[in-house]
Amino acid sequence: MTVNFEIEENYALSYQGRHIDLHNNFDFVSYDYNIANRQLTLTWKKSIGDWVKENEASKLLLIHSNVFFLNIGYDNKEYEFPDGDNCLSDISFFPSSDRQINNGVIAQNKPKDEDDIIYIFETEHFIRIGCDKVELIVQ
Repeated sequence: MTVNFEIEENYALSYQGRHIDLHNNFDFVSYDYNIANRQLTLTWKKSIGDWVKENEASKLLLIHSNVFFLNIGYDNKEYEFPDGDNCLSDISFFPSSDRQINNGVIAQNKPKDEDDIIYIFETEHFIRIGCDKVELIVQ
């Protein structure tokens, strides 16, 4: 997997000299999977709060190309904690050989060969992706 960012402390991304705090400064909005192109896009928007800097990006896209593994773990029939569903808890590169573990993180800035990327939310829901490339686009 190739990426154009690094993971910092399992909650933020480092991109072109910028520290992008996905946990505090952005809300997860949606995902879109294009079957024909095998491309998954995760969309994040700037959070509303006085802790978020005015010059923070308004939107982020994480585009996963040539997706060959996708596991979306979402079990919230009662919808008890909607604010937690859009708040990232952790992000991690994780060995694809351990796909039964979807609630763990590894302190590693860049992916190793055969790694997946896991997004874990405050409600413990997760999105796990095996792909060839992840591109961060800041808008």
